[in-house]
Amino acid sequence: MAKRPAVLKRMPPECPLRSAHWGGFFLGLLAWLCGGLSVCLGQASFPRPPAAYADSALVAKAFPLLSLLENQAGLRRLVGSNKALRAVARHHAARTHQAFGRDQADAKRYADSLCWKPQEIQVVGNALVNTYSKNIAVRTGLAPLLKETGSYPLYASQTDTAALRLAWRDAALGLNRMLQVYMANQKPRYPAIDSSSFPRQDAVLAQQVRAAMLPLSIGQRRRPTAFYTLPLHAALLALRLNDRHEAVRYEPLKAGLNAAPYAAVASTPWARYPFSAILVPGLGPEQPGVALDTLGAYRCRLAAARYRQGLAPFLVVSGGHVHPNKTPYCEAVEMKKYLIETLGIPEAAVIIEPYARHTTTNLRNTFRLLYAFGIPTDRPLLTVTDPAQSSYILGMAERCRRELGYVPYRDLQKRSPEENTYSAVPEVRQPDPYDPLDP
Repeated sequence: MAKRPAVLKRMPPECPLRSAHWGGFFLGLLAWLCGGLSVCLGQASFPRPPAAYADSALVAKAFPLLSLLENQAGLRRLVGSNKALRAVARHHAARTHQAFGRDQADAKRYADSLCWKPQEIQVVGNALVNTYSKNIAVRTGLAPLLKETGSYPLYASQTDTAALRLAWRDAALGLNRMLQVYMANQKPRYPAIDSSSFPRQDAVLAQQVRAAMLPLSIGQRRRPTAFYTLPLHAALLALRLNDRHEAVRYEPLKAGLNAAPYAAVASTPWARYPFSAILVPGLGPEQPGVALDTLGAYRCRLAAARYRQGLAPFLVVSGGHVHPNKTPYCEAVEMKKYLIETLGIPEAAVIIEPYARHTTTNLRNTFRLLYAFGIPTDRPLLTVTDPAQSSYILGMAERCRRELGYVPYRDLQKRSPEENTYSAVPEVRQPDPYDPLDP
């Protein structure tokens, strides 16, 4: 049986992203940024961001469309004035209120009532497109998200309205996935590391969900605030109850353990280096209490030798809290600690990518970091790892298409038994709402 996490006493009925307690939020965030990340190299414990900040950061990463609506009140009101969207919100609230109003607590029933139905997804998509087409203010507010900021590069070739439909579909199905796995206890793609923290039909989980969501469903039934409020609030609640905030533990990535290397990017003489960076994929030890796997340390030693040869100005160590399930150790943090303290690599030369859970996302997330940090992508990335993983990567394209929907690199070439090279593709910036632990 899974260990039961600490449960919430009661969640406020308002949407967590618009909580009125901003003073406490910012104080908590400041304390987290100043203290939580700074101790990572010396302790096995990981930072726990304030709940409101974690919610906001996760929505921004997984659902850029919903994040924009949440953070621009005027745009949210304009979109929310659509009659079809108000009708969907009321119908959704009535359905969930009926489910929460029953005497017997049942988390699966709650999740089923909160999930978007196919017809509802279509109706909302039609309403969003209608509002976008007819209202110039809505069009002005949403068009940059769809075309200019790179939030949805997979849809760049689509018309604005088609991209809007696809962005909404991703959000709806992503919320459904979060509810199904972390409230209804369905199996995720990788049950060994991504499953719910609760056993099936857990009464405590159901009671906590009901206590938090029943007041909100009543309020939304009387006066809906946004068409997505109930499922979004519930999905974030489910992750919080499961203690599944892996996706945002180290935000913002340009601070904390990455502050020094990020500052060094601007003054780096790039012409000296044939590669943009050296990626070291992590390997989580399966044994509890072990911080760094011996093979992970071996990969670090291989990469450190290439760094000293002057092949690239930065090492990117990639890997999150993965093995064993819910481990307190982050692969990237432990590798950075080993590179600095044991191998003598400068702290400013080691960038952590602390979210990847698979080899596919080691590559995707590293390219995301290159874009975010302003590291030139006009030269390839070098991956250094053990020969077995290096060989595996050469045939990984089909798995990437199956799991990510695209291949997150181009021009893959084998350089040696331990080395491969790749070039970046803009598609890596596309969020993956179906994986809430690393969207």
